Amino acid sequence: MPSTLLYDKDIIVAPTSPLGGAVVMLRVSGEGCSNSIKGIFKTKRGETPSLHPRHVYFGDLYDGDKPLDEVTLVYYQAPASYTGEDTIEITCHASPYIVSRLMQLLFKKGARMAKPGEFTFRSYLNGKLDMAEAEAVADIIAAESEAQLNVALTQLRGELSLELGTIRKKLIEFSSLLELELDFSEEDVEFADRSALTSLCQNLITHINRLVDSFETGRKIKQGVQTALVGIPNSGKSSLLNLLLGENRAIVSNIAGTTRDAISATANIGGVPFRFIDTAGLRQTKDPIEQMGVEKSIEYLEKSDLVLFVIDAVSLQSIPLEKQLATIPVSSRCKDTLFLLNKVDLISQELQEQLLLEVKSQTKGEVLSLSVKQRTGIEELQKALVHRSGYKSVSAETLITNARHLRLLEEALLSLKRLEKGLKEGLSSDLLSGDLRDAIRALGEITGDTITSEEVLHHIFAHFCIGK
Repeated sequence: MPSTLLYDKDIIVAPTSPLGGAVVMLRVSGEGCSNSIKGIFKTKRGETPSLHPRHVYFGDLYDGDKPLDEVTLVYYQAPASYTGEDTIEITCHASPYIVSRLMQLLFKKGARMAKPGEFTFRSYLNGKLDMAEAEAVADIIAAESEAQLNVALTQLRGELSLELGTIRKKLIEFSSLLELELDFSEEDVEFADRSALTSLCQNLITHINRLVDSFETGRKIKQGVQTALVGIPNSGKSSLLNLLLGENRAIVSNIAGTTRDAISATANIGGVPFRFIDTAGLRQTKDPIEQMGVEKSIEYLEKSDLVLFVIDAVSLQSIPLEKQLATIPVSSRCKDTLFLLNKVDLISQELQEQLLLEVKSQTKGEVLSLSVKQRTGIEELQKALVHRSGYKSVSAETLITNARHLRLLEEALLSLKRLEKGLKEGLSSDLLSGDLRDAIRALGEITGDTITSEEVLHHIFAHFCIGK
């Protein structure tokens, strides 16, 4: 963003939703924006209204003397608006011509096109949102699942900011006492209780460690749990993928080796996004094309968060389980793996129970029996998938989903560990104070309390869409 964006008071305008629907809303924000509609909007009585906050006005847009559209208009008076500035929201029909012409009329009145994220940026500058809450707005817009939305809403409501603010406040209290000691260094007095500071430091290290550890679950929810479907050819991986997706994305055939390239698709299960990858069957093959598919499967397997190893219950009578499990590369055997005994409808109940015990004994992992063809065992599989994601729909815990937040939390954690070590070694107030300030700064950057760099602000808000 240009440097003037930090300080300018331009009136900005942009449609807040894409064209193509029945109606679209244009947001106009900035001091004096009410003057922008003079000569453009009139009520059905032919009057230019004296705008009252939060009143809805119905009337016509005019392009000179010619009516352009019937619209509704709402005025929000600062600071009670999204941006914290005087704001007008005009809802008109979503004709590209109408929207374009209205924008041109507003430009002639002195408004300019808003840059990506500029409305939210002004909200941040005017204290309506802190940085973490502003980033949550972008996450809400991008949410494609219930879990993504819930986590983003928690952050938008300020729960992460409140949690970090409480931690930061405690550190600032001790920092001020250490600074006081520096002012009275010749007196050789201690205002900050070292024992209390050590205890606080240890508690905060535990607290921040939990937040850092939550990123793994948060990342899965934000990006989707990458789940690889693997197994020997013709074990039913593609059929299972189609069933989980509710559509036919993968080719299903009785010919082993049909899937030669990975097929990726996303499905929401229990509100959690899963990115399923149906891989080529794992086996030794002389076919160079199929071998490339197998190598690609191993690559996806190693990058996955979760592995669904599909075992054909019928094939176990001809291909021993040890041989099937041996197809998993050694480097991937520590992956979180769910073993699925498929095609149990083709064997007896007695044999099914025997095979389940055998698979559990050899894998030491969780094993589920199912029949994709008969659609049995799928509900249990879906529950197991949600459980493996780590997401709890009703949880009081804050989840970290933003890589910037993770980096800053790790910086704060490192500073606190240095502080704890310094306290044990009896270091001087000036050395302790430096580590304490570093921790306070890192935590403050998450909510924007200490961000001054324009480049950092630009990077954060440039990811927003125009109109937000």
